[in-house]
Amino acid sequence: MQGELLCELKLKITDMLTIPVPEGIRFNVEVAGTVRGPKISGTFKAIDYVLGRADYSLLHVHGVITTEEGDLIYVEASGLSTPTDQLGRSNIKEAVTYKTASEKYAWLNTTLAVGEGHSDITTGELYLKHFVPFKPKE
Repeated sequence: MQGELLCELKLKITDMLTIPVPEGIRFNVEVAGTVRGPKISGTFKAIDYVLGRADYSLLHVHGVITTEEGDLIYVEASGLSTPTDQLGRSNIKEAVTYKTASEKYAWLNTTLAVGEGHSDITTGELYLKHFVPFKPKE
């Protein structure tokens, strides 16, 4: 991914509720972990409302970053998770937005980031990077 790295997230599934629905399986997945990067560092807790289908999963994440300074940043992400050839592993691509009342991180309120990474259901781990894509050259 080209762009400016905001942070890397290393997460672990802490709880999961499975609900069969007509269009597939709904998973309410709670995750928690660390956020480290040149722009944002702290901890992260979220719930991902996943709609699992046979060919891919739709992601809808609601979470909060608590920065090292104690600032709170609301995070919302929507995207896709597609299975790989490796059992239990999927690639993740997301569009990410942020909202905060923090003066230090107010620039995030108008930031649209791209999240890329992978999940491994066998270990319960997720790894993501959030980037701000480069502006096209004029």
